[in-house]
Amino acid sequence: MSTVDPVEARAQREAARIGSPAAAVGIVIGLALIALGAVLEVRALYGFAEFDALGETEEPPLAIFGMIAGLPLMLLGFFVHIAASRRFTGRLLSAPGVGPLSILFVGFAVGAWWGALSVPTSGALWLIPIGVTVLAVLFLLLGMTSRLRRRTRHNVLVHLVNHGRVAPAEIVEIPVIDPSSGGLLGPVTVKFTDANGVDRWVTKTGQWKERDLLKTGDPASVLFDPTAPDDTARIWVGPAGSSTAADFSRWHA
Repeated sequence: MSTVDPVEARAQREAARIGSPAAAVGIVIGLALIALGAVLEVRALYGFAEFDALGETEEPPLAIFGMIAGLPLMLLGFFVHIAASRRFTGRLLSAPGVGPLSILFVGFAVGAWWGALSVPTSGALWLIPIGVTVLAVLFLLLGMTSRLRRRTRHNVLVHLVNHGRVAPAEIVEIPVIDPSSGGLLGPVTVKFTDANGVDRWVTKTGQWKERDLLKTGDPASVLFDPTAPDDTARIWVGPAGSSTAADFSRWHA
């Protein structure tokens, strides 16, 4: 028997890990594994061209064996990154920075240039590393744009916490998940009453861990702009009793 509430203790441990240096190190390690795996995988493809150039009597070049390690490294990197990001942000699906997909394509580009410079390449074959590099730059730009959009949205949330209005709400519709599922990423519809006494319904996309998942009829809180109560982009849904930016970003997908 214990005198400590295990649910509350677990919640406190998870809260303490948010933004922790250990979680940040895990994110960096995950991204490094993704990049390394991508480099080896693409470089290995050029190894087959080396093998053809050497002839069938020669031993296969070492680069070919990068294919054996490349894919497992990428998969391990994504696993580590997802787990560390979940600890760092406290949310199910959230990637700080530019995201792992951008780093994946940076690795592809490095591997393509490494291979192109190691194997006799001419003509249209140079379009491969050039094309992959263009994709890598595009994904980096998309990642940075997404990051700026998240920061802007957070600034709007902070402004609403200070100048908006919080109203009690009721969950009127939320998906039901299989008991074996670890959580939900999906829509939730809530009903609240604005500053003019008008009943409103809003649907937002949220994410919940399985143990935190709500049911229809459960209470919640809505943060909204009283000057524009119909602006769904300026409406946030959070747990009942929410009052801070951290409270209202908790369910945000």
